[in-house]
Amino acid sequence: MADVYYYVDDSGRQQGPVAVEEIVALIRRGAVRAETLTWTAGMSDWARADAAPAFAASFARSPPPLRAGAAAGAPTTAGPLVGAFPAWGLFWRGIVFGLGILSLLPAPWAGVWFYKWFASKVVLPGGRPLRLQSAVGEIWWLFVGFGVADWLGPILNAASGARWGGALVSIVSFVLSWALIRWFCAHVETEDGATKIAFAGGVLGYVGWSLLLMISFVTIIGWAWALKYFMRWICARIEGAPRFAFNGGGFAILWRTVVFTLCAILIIPIPWLLKWFANWIISQFSAEPQAQS
Repeated sequence: MADVYYYVDDSGRQQGPVAVEEIVALIRRGAVRAETLTWTAGMSDWARADAAPAFAASFARSPPPLRAGAAAGAPTTAGPLVGAFPAWGLFWRGIVFGLGILSLLPAPWAGVWFYKWFASKVVLPGGRPLRLQSAVGEIWWLFVGFGVADWLGPILNAASGARWGGALVSIVSFVLSWALIRWFCAHVETEDGATKIAFAGGVLGYVGWSLLLMISFVTIIGWAWALKYFMRWICARIEGAPRFAFNGGGFAILWRTVVFTLCAILIIPIPWLLKWFANWIISQFSAEPQAQS
């Protein structure tokens, strides 16, 4: 089976090359339908998407029955989340995002732009894509704060001749990360607006877990298990519907990080490594409908 496909969008324009998993994500979002024309190397002519062996199973699935008492439009399917991050899309957007944060002035626009794109690449069980609804003016201070923290650490360390400056900036960064999660959860939703969640974890608890994770790096491998339980702590404090859980194991996190780090030394594979790792991490989160009262 070929790794990439081309397809014809609703306006009649050819799109591609696109990886198989990205086409599957487009099918879940309804952007590619059964009658959409597709082509890949080895095919003599364009054919319907539902006739391609790579996508036939995606069209064969039937939606689960609506549970009695479930709210109209509310998610009723439990299962893992799906990440649809493309290699180059994630890579170049990550670079623009990082440069925007370091440049300070464009940081708010770069931050909101990146996280809106990030949310659009995460699909809930049942094929429900997410979206982030937020204006730059609501959160400009947060991304400027990240940029200031990145500049301030080395300056404080150089001025004091000690590492207390870096430690102070780390605490500030933890607080900003806590605020980032609260903002993201408060503004992310499904396209129909049915999914509404909020992060209720306290700032002291979040900073405490972040410190534990940072300290655990001295054990060389223990940080992977610290990260696992940190993610579970975060998910347990997300309120609303659906409910989230983190199912990734410490060893799975560890060996993938080691492979990522070693292969990244070669530089060229970095975009594909980012795609592989990001999509795997997203798949370790699961969602299930909130119990109906």
